Amino acid sequence: MNMKQLETFYWVERLGNFTAVAERMHATQSTISMRIQELEQSLGVKLFDRSHRLARLTPKGRELMPHVRRLVEITGEIQQRVARSDAISGVIKVGVVEIIASTWLPKFIREVQERYPKVSLELEIALSFDLIEKLRNASLDVIFSAGKPPGDNYVCEPLGSIGLEWMASPSLGIPDKVISARDLGAWPFVTLSRNSIHHARIAAWMKQNDLRPRQVIECNSMTVAATLVMAGLGVTLLPPTTYQRELQEGVLRIVSTPLGMPPVEVFAMYADDEFQPLAPLITRFAVEVAGRIA
Repeated sequence: MNMKQLETFYWVERLGNFTAVAERMHATQSTISMRIQELEQSLGVKLFDRSHRLARLTPKGRELMPHVRRLVEITGEIQQRVARSDAISGVIKVGVVEIIASTWLPKFIREVQERYPKVSLELEIALSFDLIEKLRNASLDVIFSAGKPPGDNYVCEPLGSIGLEWMASPSLGIPDKVISARDLGAWPFVTLSRNSIHHARIAAWMKQNDLRPRQVIECNSMTVAATLVMAGLGVTLLPPTTYQRELQEGVLRIVSTPLGMPPVEVFAMYADDEFQPLAPLITRFAVEVAGRIA
């Protein structure tokens, strides 16, 4: 019996099938199956009932689980508290909302590489809605996202806020003055898809100002939205810190409205009841990096 077998046992129970565990642990399905078989042989009992579509714990498996959970948690805590930062190792899956990916994510990755050279980040860029769902089903270990956690058993740490401004191409012909929401509605709007915080912010702003724009263009990427706006196809919300060069070069300009748009609050989240010792470490480090940038 060894830690790798026990960790595998934990994830088979959590995810329910060997294929998902193999993907998560960067191993083949046969390796995962072999680890469970070896663990069962060393204990002399069956831990999983394999007669169903999903692997289910036997009574002995249920008896073992709380001990395994405590053991892997203690092992992770020892690694974080005692090991030097350059000795901590592992793979962690991090989901990032695009507004962070386009602002301070590169700096965060660079600093992770410097402080924790043996830690590998697997990144996924997606909308907050999708990231929260993947955090819920354990496809991701940590997410940097807007919005709130999906339940009470999640740690949620603030990462500050990111400002947004209405922007457009000078070629769109919007007057260079403070312009009312009703007047801005004469031009097309570009938004991210309906499950995004970006879309929700724009929709709320339109409702607040009783605005029905003549055209709305939806896409699933802030980078694409910015490209469409720079091409003169509409107006959208963008973070000025990301598009300073385009603003300086005159490819984009900020469109002033009577009431500014409140910044987007972003958070780091992870499941408090999952075995992933790197999750709190990466979360604390993200809070540190974001605090230095703010």
